[in-house]
Amino acid sequence: MKLHGTVPVMLLPFRADESIDEAPFRKQVDFAIEAGAVAVCAPGFATEFYKLSDPERYWVAKTLVEQTARRVPAFVSTGCGSAHATIEFSQYAESMGADGLMVVAPKWCALGVKELTAFYEAVCRSVKIPVMLQDADFTGAGLPAKLFVELAERCPNFRFAKLEVLLPGSKCAEIIHLSGGKLQVLYGLGGVAMMDGLAHGATGMIPGSALVEVYAKIFRLYGAGQVDQARALFHRLLPYLVFALQHLELAVGIEKRVLYRRGVFPSDRLREPTLHLDNDYQKQMDELVDAVIGLVNEVKAATATRG
Repeated sequence: MKLHGTVPVMLLPFRADESIDEAPFRKQVDFAIEAGAVAVCAPGFATEFYKLSDPERYWVAKTLVEQTARRVPAFVSTGCGSAHATIEFSQYAESMGADGLMVVAPKWCALGVKELTAFYEAVCRSVKIPVMLQDADFTGAGLPAKLFVELAERCPNFRFAKLEVLLPGSKCAEIIHLSGGKLQVLYGLGGVAMMDGLAHGATGMIPGSALVEVYAKIFRLYGAGQVDQARALFHRLLPYLVFALQHLELAVGIEKRVLYRRGVFPSDRLREPTLHLDNDYQKQMDELVDAVIGLVNEVKAATATRG
């Protein structure tokens, strides 16, 4: 399996009582695929997985696979607080027909490279489907490149690295070089470092699901050698991304607002506890949402004209 393009993480629509609203979740999967996603993923940070019960996380996995229906690969994010729970969830996802796993390491205590390598090796050996290591260190350099390479040598189904770290470019290039190109690298954090990733060999971006058309267009332009045009389009996304990435709940909230405005979700509700913005921040958010919806419409119109 190769991933070249946008792999959005699905968000969760909630009713007024904060229960999961199934129909718009399924609608979102279709929406993302039709917009150009090359694979889909859940339940991740954008899915508010940290607010879900275990049965809800399992439900998300099953429903994602069902709704994707083999149109594109479905990756289930299975990282839990222990190797035991992660393996259990991973094997469940595989049994439901998931095409791959995305696994973030336990964050509740500091672990060394030796312990983390053992954790990921145990997870990889527990399943047959491809595994993506989510290197989520939002304020640091993350795991050393040698961990990825050693793991790939031991576990043939370890195929992908998702980088969500500071200054990821050199690490991206190092992983690709040291693995002899066996490992594909994708960038997270909403795609805020997308141009850096493309320049250093990353083959995919993992943002939310609200703006897939724009990311897909940037990929097409870059792949066609139109780097300046790709960069110019990406720069129009930056104000939105910079605002969103001030806080995880803000990032989820603004994506949900775009999905609401685009008719995918019936509301932009998040589960509590969450941020409650004052009027000034609400105004900023609405202005940015207006801008990116306008950008999406431009991209869609240009694509329709070309087609």
